[in-house]
Amino acid sequence: MESWGAETEVPCACGGRLQEGVGQAVRDGRLCWDAESWCPSCDGGGCLGFGYEDAPDWVRGPVLRQHGPVLVRLTGPAGAGRGAVLRVVREAWPVTLPQAVGLARQLAGEGLAGTPAEAAWLCGRLAERGVPAETLPGATGTAADWPWTLHA
Repeated sequence: MESWGAETEVPCACGGRLQEGVGQAVRDGRLCWDAESWCPSCDGGGCLGFGYEDAPDWVRGPVLRQHGPVLVRLTGPAGAGRGAVLRVVREAWPVTLPQAVGLARQLAGEGLAGTPAEAAWLCGRLAERGVPAETLPGATGTAADWPWTLHA
């Protein structure tokens, strides 16, 4: 299992600093997220949430700030595996066929930016269909436009 985490601080009710640990991972081929908090001053804290759906912005934001966006781009010849790419996109996101064609075109061209976990997850899904793809850390694009809510 690969995972990427980040820590943030917010004020605690006790007057101390509440530490929040957030992260995303790819577990058994599924993209997941989790978050917890703890306060060294009062021993407070607990689980803030977890799930297998899209990570909330308060999880994605710190992960992106800590690790930066990663670009996913197809590496095979143009047009190769187009049907498989469309199937991966349609299975991953609730998109129309024209939207899926646009995302497939983006993957074949400039690439699609996401968090490191999102990029690893998408590359894994593409690999399952025999579609070669690469991840490029330090992408200059924005991961804020990571497509749409994932299918459960």
